Amino acid sequence: MRFRILGPLEVFDGTHWRGISAAKPRTLLATLLVQRDVPVPTGRLGAELWGEREPKAAANLIQQYVMRLRRELGDRQGRLLVTRPPGYQMVLADEDDLDAAAFARLGDSGRVALAAGDAERAAGLLAEALALWRGPALVDVPTGPMVEAEAARLAEQRLDVLQARVEADLACGRHAALVPELRQSVREHPLREGLWGQLMLALYRSGRQAEALDAYREVHRLLADELSIEPSAPLCDLQLRMLRGDPRLGLPATETEAEAEAEGQDQGEREGEGEAEGEGDARARSKSRRRPRPESRPSVEASRAGQPSAAPRQLPAAVAGFAGRRAELRLLDKLPADASAGPGPAVCVIAGTAGAGKTSLALHWAHRAAPHFPDGQLYVNLHGFAPATGPMSPGEAIRGFLEALSVPPERIPDAPEARAALLRTETAGRRLLFVLDNAADAAQVRPLLPGSAGCAVVVTSRGQLTGLAVTDGAVLLSLDVLPREEARELLAARLGADQVAAEPEPVTELIDLCARLPLALAVTAARAVGRPGFALSAVVAELRDVRGRLEALDAGEGVSSVRTVFSWSYRRLDTATARMFRLLGLHPGRDVAAPAVAALAGLSVREAAAALTALARVHLIAEHRPGRYSFHDLLRAYATDLTAAEDSEAARTAALHRLLDHCLHSARAARRHLAPARGEVPLPPPVTGSVPRDPEGYEEAMAWFEAEHAVLLAVADAAGPAGFDGHAWQLPLAMADFLHLSGRWHDWVSTQRTAIVAARQQGDRAGTALCHCESGRAAIRMRRYEEAHRELLRALELQRGLGDLTAQADTLRTLAWSYEQQGDYRAALQRVKQVLELQRAVGNLAGQAGALNNIGWCHTHLGDHEEALARCREALRLHLDGGSPLGAAYTWETLGFIHHSMGQYAEAVDSYRQCRDGFRRFGNRYGEADALHHLGGSLRMTGDQEAARDAWHAALAILDELEHPDADVVRELLLTTAG
Repeated sequence: MRFRILGPLEVFDGTHWRGISAAKPRTLLATLLVQRDVPVPTGRLGAELWGEREPKAAANLIQQYVMRLRRELGDRQGRLLVTRPPGYQMVLADEDDLDAAAFARLGDSGRVALAAGDAERAAGLLAEALALWRGPALVDVPTGPMVEAEAARLAEQRLDVLQARVEADLACGRHAALVPELRQSVREHPLREGLWGQLMLALYRSGRQAEALDAYREVHRLLADELSIEPSAPLCDLQLRMLRGDPRLGLPATETEAEAEAEGQDQGEREGEGEAEGEGDARARSKSRRRPRPESRPSVEASRAGQPSAAPRQLPAAVAGFAGRRAELRLLDKLPADASAGPGPAVCVIAGTAGAGKTSLALHWAHRAAPHFPDGQLYVNLHGFAPATGPMSPGEAIRGFLEALSVPPERIPDAPEARAALLRTETAGRRLLFVLDNAADAAQVRPLLPGSAGCAVVVTSRGQLTGLAVTDGAVLLSLDVLPREEARELLAARLGADQVAAEPEPVTELIDLCARLPLALAVTAARAVGRPGFALSAVVAELRDVRGRLEALDAGEGVSSVRTVFSWSYRRLDTATARMFRLLGLHPGRDVAAPAVAALAGLSVREAAAALTALARVHLIAEHRPGRYSFHDLLRAYATDLTAAEDSEAARTAALHRLLDHCLHSARAARRHLAPARGEVPLPPPVTGSVPRDPEGYEEAMAWFEAEHAVLLAVADAAGPAGFDGHAWQLPLAMADFLHLSGRWHDWVSTQRTAIVAARQQGDRAGTALCHCESGRAAIRMRRYEEAHRELLRALELQRGLGDLTAQADTLRTLAWSYEQQGDYRAALQRVKQVLELQRAVGNLAGQAGALNNIGWCHTHLGDHEEALARCREALRLHLDGGSPLGAAYTWETLGFIHHSMGQYAEAVDSYRQCRDGFRRFGNRYGEADALHHLGGSLRMTGDQEAARDAWHAALAILDELEHPDADVVRELLLTTAG
């Protein structure tokens, strides 16, 4: 599915482009498309759709609009418009499936070609980008804050690309042909001085010097009348050179001329402002902000010889083969405008783990943005994490900047505060770009910041530098590993598109083995280029060995060795935090929270949280969700190597034991809230240093399992090979009810198979029987009934041998359920009667009530509704007398079904409402959704269609939130009853 927003919003359905007819769904789709890099919370969607008049039922209405959009897009499974808490996200298969993304890519490629001197290619790429526009962006979308801001940004970006394309055409000598277009452009955008400069140059090179000077007089008069200001210095300089007949102005492609043109056009951009926000607004802002440059001070400081010095151009060369990072570049592209509009400099901090490509991104963007900063670009490597030299002092960095700005050495004071003050003085009124690379912390950066508007500062650091956001208004850009497609682009840029296309499977595996880390990909690509006779599959084979992978990613120099670059961050850690980082290499899960880390390291939760924060601050781990941390596979391999080298085997085993006990006892405590009537085997207490979690109530237990289930699966798989067979079968049992209730049935099946093997290996017959029973339950849910019967009969055989009546009752109840699922209610009834006898024998009132409920269920399916009612009413009495609200809710559900089957729909509605309320009070979200599902069916039979659909919508909201497969059943009900 492809989308266009550069004009009216349109969707390509495979045959033709079409719009979205309804306004609210159109706005919703537009919002999700412009914010496609992140999930958009429901609350923000409400503000976008209704503003201050957001209705009380906004969340429900948004859900309906989402359903409608999914139908229109043919996305009923929600794979394109994804439910992603706390809201929704559009997930496009390819970046170019959105015309705005294709426009940005072509624009970037065109600018790169222009900077490299390939004007013809640049002109073609930039023209192709502009051809994607069909009118103002999102012109038919009722705008909210996000859509309006994006439309304005795109309009500004279009003007930037237009000027770059004109610059390329000028370099190609197409002067005369550009004149009519540029005359029209300056009429449409009269405050954009860059366009006026290009018009003047096109006229001059076409032999129309008088018209070029007339154009200057026209813009001079316009600026004086409208804004009471003079034209910018580059535009004035261009006029003077024309008056003098500077011969270089007639040359279309010299480096000097290209620089002059860029200065002229981009000075206009910064001072003319973008008209996407409204010409009147732009003029008002310019009046309040802009003032003529003092005559006594040229655009750059005079040198000691009295001649104007060149503006500093300190940027190192951009990294060859740069690719991707489109979302981050879009954010950085806002800096020039922010630098003009704000009261002080625009600051952006690019933070990320070692090897993420922070410097590459900063330099790539800085070269691209340099024309916006005609007074120069300053660069310093602050060596924030250099192991040998240590961080550079702010005073030393300032001295370098002042010297680059032609301040004589005798004027540079010794005191750091005085140097910082002089830097602010020297940069006032200038448009400069600062790149502060590899900063240690905010304290190192803060003295280097200019004091006034017009300048932009890009900082790279392994630290988060949140202090700069708090005190200096910095934008924080966290750089993660590359998205898969951008990693492929990086390899194509380094290896060539043909080689990448010729070996797609090795390329995919290579990307995964390099953890999508730019440094690792670059090192691997260099190895491949250096061995031209080898296929990529040979390089991949070297990387498959986890233990040797870091050695394979060593290009022989410090900055080109993944291990060495990681070590620079690790060596900065204190002893306790370094130990925790090493032990994290033992954790088998993809992410981790503070309580589990506390167990792993034998610390308090508070101490563990502080250490995790310290690790995240230097990006050795990432807080990818609030309170949950992860690191990519190469950092995991590095941590694993460190713990093997620095921690004893006994220390590693003890750490893993604490973690396993924490997971098992926490899961057991949470399971009790999901199925309080289920029996369980006794466990030894957790080892010292392992403090389990104990959720309060059903809802908190489900939430804990939702957060931890992937970790628990990984821990269960790792327990057996690590020698902890008891944990390897007990943990799957503790997870079983959650996996059942949440619809993760394949995980349920696979974990029980592992559990059976581990229980047998440990020689625990009762545990083996429980695992067979649980395996049978999972097989029933998967409709593998023969397999289920085999597993359950094995369990019964073991339990009878042990004389365990309670366990037999549980297994017989499961066997009855298998017959129910097959429609054999007579066989099921026989089994649940046996269950009732066993529960009476052991005196379990809750078990008796559950059996009576099941007996009633079987009777009503056999047509004996009166007997069913009698049995269920008896069950309800026992549940209420015994204080079992959850059991009562299940019984109300059966009563609702019986009444519905008898045609007593009003009574069924009452029963299902009791059931819904019971599950809701208990916090059982799935039970509540199931009750609402059936309540809707009974309401429909009473003739109340509106109430029925309300119940189904409420059920669907819960099931979608749980990502439960039953959501599709309810969604189909709503679709078939629509209208």
